[in-house]
Amino acid sequence: MNRRDFVKFGLGGGGLAAGGGFVLRNEQKPSATFSKKFGHPWWVKEIDKPKLAVDNNSYTRFNSMNNVFGSMSKYYGMEKLKELRKRSREKTAQYFREERPGFRLEDRALSDAAWVISRLGGLNRGTRAWTSENVRTPEERGVEKYSASPEEVARVIKAAARYFGAATVGVTVYDRRHINATERRKNIVFEAVDEPYEEDEKLVIPDKCKYAIALTVQMSLDNIACSPSAISGAGSSLGYSRCEFLVAGLAHFIRGLGYVAIPSVNDLGSSVGIAVDAGLGELGRTNRLITPEFGPMVRLCKVITDLPMAVDKPIDFGLMEFCKVCKRCAEACPPNCLSFDDEPSFKIKGPWNNPGHQAWYEDSPKCLAYWSESTAGCSVCLAVCPWTKKDKTMIHDIVKATSAKIPALDRFFTSMDEAFGYGRQKSVEQWWHLDLPEYGIDTMQGKG
Repeated sequence: MNRRDFVKFGLGGGGLAAGGGFVLRNEQKPSATFSKKFGHPWWVKEIDKPKLAVDNNSYTRFNSMNNVFGSMSKYYGMEKLKELRKRSREKTAQYFREERPGFRLEDRALSDAAWVISRLGGLNRGTRAWTSENVRTPEERGVEKYSASPEEVARVIKAAARYFGAATVGVTVYDRRHINATERRKNIVFEAVDEPYEEDEKLVIPDKCKYAIALTVQMSLDNIACSPSAISGAGSSLGYSRCEFLVAGLAHFIRGLGYVAIPSVNDLGSSVGIAVDAGLGELGRTNRLITPEFGPMVRLCKVITDLPMAVDKPIDFGLMEFCKVCKRCAEACPPNCLSFDDEPSFKIKGPWNNPGHQAWYEDSPKCLAYWSESTAGCSVCLAVCPWTKKDKTMIHDIVKATSAKIPALDRFFTSMDEAFGYGRQKSVEQWWHLDLPEYGIDTMQGKG
């Protein structure tokens, strides 16, 4: 069966969509969630607590010194790491000489340039500073600080976040265990203070900052589908740069309303844990967030604040059940660092994993070593995920809805996704000839 025939089958009289109301039975009308301005598609279900299981006895705040990016020599060995870096330099030079597509000067320059805004930020500095000297506060304007119902505040914040570039937005009263115990060799502590501050040995978050705004930023599938190459690296780095502007702008906006705002990208704590709690997606086999709208094709960031808002519930769209049978990311992973286990587990792979939550844990040192070996990083697991779709063809919406409601068909959908060629590496040479939209993304994708 080719792709066209499958679409006909899916939409025809005996197909999945219309076969006696097979998919849509009892759900012909959009749910209340779909009708919300910032809601998910109708087939996404809100639940009272995340499907992500947590062991309260062992889930604790993570020591960022165990992060693989800061401790690669500890996990890989200094001599092996030196040899790996030497091989990477040699291969990079070789690829330049060969003018290998995806690794040429123009490809590398694009990837480096896409980092330009991201490099302006860091924990409590630059675009991620925890306070602003140049913000005009309500007091300076001669008015009271912003006040409205929790629902209205959430609506205003989400509108502002979308304006600054967020693809999806969620609000939660965050679990403090999602916040790292340390960062930059300093302890992160909570104190009864009005403003966040930093000293030689500690970073202080005010006790009153109970809310977290979880945010996603789309990445360009046209770039990521070229993985592994510098073109795909540009897709990832531009996502980080856009996160930087998003959290800086949103934090400045909140301070202008008269409240504390702490912007964060990958620093400070688990963006994934906060995003799951805020209802932006579920944890997938990659041990990363998968969203119903964009799959894993997003970067995550967050803002911590004391601004009271209505919070969102976690969601269930059948992702965990899908990941149990799919395994495409694990099969496609070049260094074989993703789990093939049928079920998620509490058993971690190493100290780079934060224990205490159920997941498909990854071998991060092996992953990072391959990034160096490839000379341009790797995003293959994102590109091959069946939830990664760029086009808005109706059949994809039908498949997502069916997967959310009828997990028994997940294996069939996975097979069809692979058979039709989704997730195959795209031509890096062709990328330079594409007529791409702004930032290489469709800002209307996932919006109905």
